[in-house]
Amino acid sequence: MFRLLTKALIPAADREQETRRHLFWWLLIRVCLFTLLISISSFFHEKGHPVILPPLAVTLFFLCILYGYSIAAALLLQRGKGGPVRRFAIIQLLSDTVFVALLVYATGCSQSIFTTVFILPVIAGGLILSRMGGLIPAAAATLLYGAVLTGELLGWIPEYFHAGPYQPPQTYLTGTNLFAVYGIIFFLAALLSEQLARRLRFTEEKLTKTSLEYDRLSLLYKQIFDDISTGIITTDHGNVITSCNHAAERITGYPRGKILGQPFNRCFPGILLHDRQGRSVCDFEKSDGMKIRIGYSFSFLNMPVEQGPGEGLRMKWKVVTLQDISQIERMERQIREGEKMAAIGELSASIAHDFRNPLAAISGSAQILNLEAANIASLNPDTLRSLLGIILRESKRMAQTITDFLQFARPAPIQPEWFDMNRLLDDVLYHVRTQRNAPAPEKIVKEIDSRLHCWADRQQLHTVLTHLIENACFATAGTSEAIVISASEIHEDGMDGIRIEVRDQGPGIPDELGEKVFQPFFSSRTDGTGLGLAIARQIIDNHRGSIAINSSEPQGCIVRLYLPLPQTVTP
Repeated sequence: MFRLLTKALIPAADREQETRRHLFWWLLIRVCLFTLLISISSFFHEKGHPVILPPLAVTLFFLCILYGYSIAAALLLQRGKGGPVRRFAIIQLLSDTVFVALLVYATGCSQSIFTTVFILPVIAGGLILSRMGGLIPAAAATLLYGAVLTGELLGWIPEYFHAGPYQPPQTYLTGTNLFAVYGIIFFLAALLSEQLARRLRFTEEKLTKTSLEYDRLSLLYKQIFDDISTGIITTDHGNVITSCNHAAERITGYPRGKILGQPFNRCFPGILLHDRQGRSVCDFEKSDGMKIRIGYSFSFLNMPVEQGPGEGLRMKWKVVTLQDISQIERMERQIREGEKMAAIGELSASIAHDFRNPLAAISGSAQILNLEAANIASLNPDTLRSLLGIILRESKRMAQTITDFLQFARPAPIQPEWFDMNRLLDDVLYHVRTQRNAPAPEKIVKEIDSRLHCWADRQQLHTVLTHLIENACFATAGTSEAIVISASEIHEDGMDGIRIEVRDQGPGIPDELGEKVFQPFFSSRTDGTGLGLAIARQIIDNHRGSIAINSSEPQGCIVRLYLPLPQTVTP
């Protein structure tokens, strides 16, 4: 009943049907209110309290008129025969003020305990019909109350007043004071109820709009969450799974009902959620035993929680995204294999072309030696040494080309291990200084922590650094500029690994050639095969790392390597 009464007082919208509904409930409230007031007064009157009430017959007659009038109004309202609903509402509110005036007149005029009931139709009018709906009943209530007080001053009062505790007013100032006070109260109630109705109506419209937008967003979120091809799993601050979409079920093979409420690490032990966010991959075994490759990442959600005693917490929930990248990796391998085969074909053509010059030099030197074979003892030693040097040099060049070709065409599988970075670099520098493939470096500066260890294939990283340092030696040949080699462990942007830099102050590499230098057979040297940097990138890619070249100012070149550290389980 209380909810119905509260609902009736909610301000009506501009729609006619809403006003009819509110007015219908107000008719019901009117009947209940007058019945309750008269019943309570009769109860106290029977108990001997000084309450002014009309005779029982008059009271019953008043209630019958009230009931009959309210029922007739409700029927007219229900059938839509009361005319325009706004006019019908004003008539009912004016009727309420008349009924209240009769009640006040019959229960003691200026001494009636029901004078404040005049405020109810005023408030109802403001809530149902806004400002005019409140001001019209307020004016009517003021005039009717003035009429009651005037009649009392003129002595037009019922006879039963004298049998009770009624005391007539001594002067007209008493009635005037009551009229002024209650008149102001009625109009203030009208204005305040109109303001309240406006605020409530505005709040209701905003709430309706917000609720509609929330429902739309909720529906959109649910549709995206269920239909997106990326698997999504959410966990709470205790790493317990709270939701899972259809894509995650399909990717992992685990039904939603089986994993909800379970610890994430227990359901997916191969997916490691570290404190540092980032994209990772792992081998995953589905519920049916099938093994796939999964790419995953996660982000934090700062979810507010209830405050405990003396603490305010915002728990870090997680949103984990999953993708089955098995097919993608297979396609990438196929593309790489296709590119490699194309590169091998180009390399074969390049080898055939590059072998002509060394073979011509070897063949010419051998022919000269063959012609002078009979007089070998009389041959000039310098000429003999020069011819043999040509044969050895060009043979070594051909052997190096074959070695690079085999290394690029059939790279060895990586065998990572922990090793001392300083010791590896010392071996590389010794190798570069003792070989005649490149000019000896004038000055090498190492910026490496003596305790730094690296996780990689030691022999293959040796090859990469050899190529890079040889290129730096050619770039700085004939100058006194130093070659700087630095290495450090980094933990930034979700990356945990080793960064290695080789910096020189040579002529540098133009920006437009920054990526082209990694292509096979591209070389700025006449004696180069153009495979050094291509092999270096291939090795770094196999380590799941990266290599890049940047020009430094005002001159020079910086080659940066990144090698990831192995993943470890966070306790």
